[in-house]
Amino acid sequence: MGNVFKTAKTMVKGNLAVYIWSFVFQFLMCVATVFSSFLTSVLVDAYMHQLDRAAYLERWVADLIAMGQGDEFLYTHLDYIAFWILGATAVTVVVAFIRHVLRARAASRINKHIQDVVYAHLLSLPFRYYKETKPGDLIQTATTDLDTMRKFMIMQASMVLYALWMSIFSAIILFQISWELAVASLILMPPLFIYSFFFIKKVRRAYRAADDAEAQIVDRINDNLNGVRVIKAFSAERKEIDLFEKDLQAYRKVSKYDRWLESFFFSTSDIFIFASRSIAVIVGVYLCYVGKISGGAVAISFTFVNMMVWPLRSAAQTLSAFGQTMTAADRIQLLLNAKSEDTHSGSKVPLKGQISFSHVSFHYPDEPEVEIVEDVSFDVKAGSTLAIMGKTGSGKSTLYALLTRLYEPDEGTISFDGIDGKDIAKDVLRRDIASVLQDPFLFSRSIEDNIKITRPDASHESVLNVARIADIDTAIEGFEKGYETPVGEKGVTLSGGQKQRLAIARALLPGAPIVVFDDSLSAVDAATDLAIRTRLEKEAKGATKILITHRINTAKDADLILMMDQGRIAEMGTHQQLVQRNGLYAEIAKIQGNVKEAL
Repeated sequence: MGNVFKTAKTMVKGNLAVYIWSFVFQFLMCVATVFSSFLTSVLVDAYMHQLDRAAYLERWVADLIAMGQGDEFLYTHLDYIAFWILGATAVTVVVAFIRHVLRARAASRINKHIQDVVYAHLLSLPFRYYKETKPGDLIQTATTDLDTMRKFMIMQASMVLYALWMSIFSAIILFQISWELAVASLILMPPLFIYSFFFIKKVRRAYRAADDAEAQIVDRINDNLNGVRVIKAFSAERKEIDLFEKDLQAYRKVSKYDRWLESFFFSTSDIFIFASRSIAVIVGVYLCYVGKISGGAVAISFTFVNMMVWPLRSAAQTLSAFGQTMTAADRIQLLLNAKSEDTHSGSKVPLKGQISFSHVSFHYPDEPEVEIVEDVSFDVKAGSTLAIMGKTGSGKSTLYALLTRLYEPDEGTISFDGIDGKDIAKDVLRRDIASVLQDPFLFSRSIEDNIKITRPDASHESVLNVARIADIDTAIEGFEKGYETPVGEKGVTLSGGQKQRLAIARALLPGAPIVVFDDSLSAVDAATDLAIRTRLEKEAKGATKILITHRINTAKDADLILMMDQGRIAEMGTHQQLVQRNGLYAEIAKIQGNVKEAL
């Protein structure tokens, strides 16, 4: 329950004034409704000439509208009372309209606020969090769970307060009319709330199961959309459809039980309401028959019995919905409780490009027995080129993740310009280390906007320059709209080589002192690879370049080459030195036909 209040506090923060005004007009609507009901009672008793038997509150209302002219005036001017009823009803409608407008405004503001909070928090989380959490769970939390919590805050919590006010007003009035009638009307309410309370746990478990099953569906859709090329390539559509149908069946099963519980509660709770009304009718007619209350009092008492028991029934239903809200709040709070990554603490001095790994070791949290990187040490001078080679799974890309502090090493230090990387702010590291990944992600924007993501204030001339270095300028100019050509979802309008070259241009735009190419030239031909590296040497001469690659052609001109094998540095040196050692590097060089060039 504590998570509900924490999440509610986060949602209301900054929007409290609108929320309070919404409740104020809700209170005014209750008052207007009660006053209108008393006017009806006055009309009935005036018609029956029984105002002398009116209860205290009805007597006060009668004197108010008679304005000192006495009961005889009301007996002969029933139309006057009717106009009062119309006026009070009009006021009630206006107040109700304002209340709905304020509630809608509160809903809009609260919804925007909590979505901003959740989205900002999502982007502040460390890389490791996303590796350990399913995308479906995150999407489900940021959509369905937020919507469930919002509905509770705006609709159901508001209904509880409305029910509370109406029930208190109605109970006070009923006790003023006849304590026997009030007790008879309320006698079944405590059992109704006890019944609702015990339903919360069942509803909460059922909703959690349905929520998790829906998250699995979202996760399946996300995987299939991301892997649609693989599905098409291997004609796996039927298999994926079958798996999706299994997920749907699992969701249908648990959600069916959830809906059954809700329907069962609504139908059975009505028994308490109809029984309460029946008891009130019997007792009210009896009290009128024996002369304890007037006919108008009987009419108004039935009105207030309905105004009391139906809101209480709605409040009891809200207790059932509260189980769903608790589950949603648990998931939201679990996300909000995840510790944000501190990217600002540390030195803000710009990097110059010198890098040093000293006895660095690392393993992933879910595989503590497997050393992905083990005792790695090397030095890279500022402005030089480092090439990292090795088999798949040898730890090449992990070195990049450690370099940018997406992960922290278990042992050893990684220093920049003689400063321990842990003492440098992460935002400085990631700003000064430009990265080109093997599978670059492109946004559904124009080509120029995609390039300028790393530096939004860059001039068009700067964009043209980095496009030329990345050897994609000719291709772009060949498009009908040039640099304004829209890039489809994930860059589907471009070839693999064009996407990689576009990503290279994007990484070069900020002019970072360190540039990492994580196997990012694999989709271009050898001639384009050479042209890009030649231009890089000329245009980005002062930058430290790290080439993670499988190609000897890409690595051979580097100042230092690391040959990784099972997380360790198997060999280290220049191309000529490594070929002459006749080790793993030389073996790969022979396979790729590059030995003669070194000799």
